[in-house]
Amino acid sequence: METSFAQLCFELDEYHRSEGAKPLHIYTVLPKIEVEQIGDFARKAGVGAATKKIGDNVFTLEILSAHKKTHAHGWLVDFKSYWIILIQTIESSTVAENMTKRWLERMYPVISRSYIKPDDLLNIMDNLSNIEESKLELRAYILKSFDKPETTKKWPKDTLYSRTMIENTIKSENKLLEGINFVFLNDGTNFDTRMQIDGHFVFYRGGYRCFSNFQRLILSSYNEIALLNKRFFSNRERRQVNGDVEISQIFLKPKEKLTKEHLITLSLHLSTVYSIAIFHSGNPWLSLNAIDRGDGSSFDVYGYTSEIQIVPFNKATPESLMRLYYNITEVFPLATLEK
Repeated sequence: METSFAQLCFELDEYHRSEGAKPLHIYTVLPKIEVEQIGDFARKAGVGAATKKIGDNVFTLEILSAHKKTHAHGWLVDFKSYWIILIQTIESSTVAENMTKRWLERMYPVISRSYIKPDDLLNIMDNLSNIEESKLELRAYILKSFDKPETTKKWPKDTLYSRTMIENTIKSENKLLEGINFVFLNDGTNFDTRMQIDGHFVFYRGGYRCFSNFQRLILSSYNEIALLNKRFFSNRERRQVNGDVEISQIFLKPKEKLTKEHLITLSLHLSTVYSIAIFHSGNPWLSLNAIDRGDGSSFDVYGYTSEIQIVPFNKATPESLMRLYYNITEVFPLATLEK
């Protein structure tokens, strides 16, 4: 008997209602390969993977670490433009999370993480809080600073979700909102989850039809926004049309006036992720070329006192541009994307 995504959701509904339910790690990713090719590309990346089709778009998935001593398993659901990877907790939730994150890093660029903006994350929370007869309890929110490897968790006590409270904290600490832990309660259903801007979710447990409602209210909303963001960053490559060179810049507007020191900090941070060459440091304060070591995309990055410009070259994939945008906002978390 084949397993549909609806059937898988039902099975997860039943499991996560039980007292002994373990966290489920969920990743929304952007593929450039077919599911059947995962094993071959994993071997080339120095890791392991095996899939088995059990439904029209549902597969079992097993992944192996680089040293082949630890593994994780779960399911992959293929929606063509994106995949949902669901990883079960075996040893511990932390082991499942860290191993899957490292595996996805090795699989880039054939599998890329998806991203939404912190404002998008808060918009999803706003929509949940506006559902009639619902209650949104804030358990924690996660802030990130580029110069500290560990994230900071804020643990408000018995607090209902408040966008204003979170935004005030972000502004005062000048950090990037990475995720939110919360409990959604509505007449007849509830669930406890974590949602992050990089497409990583953790589903803990809930009540009647808990996972199905999580998928309907949160996963579907996230994926819709993530695909819109990918579309925004698509077709940005420098091209020649009728002898003229066309460029499609991306502009980020910081909330503060940038100094030379700010932009030196940015260049140092980008140098840990990309191959970079700094061409100029004067006016503009910063002019550098960044090459994505994973897929070869390249960009010029210009830093001025009032804006940061990204100018894609001939090869600039949307996935790589999204990663670059995310890395810049790690340094300037309050910068806004000009559309």
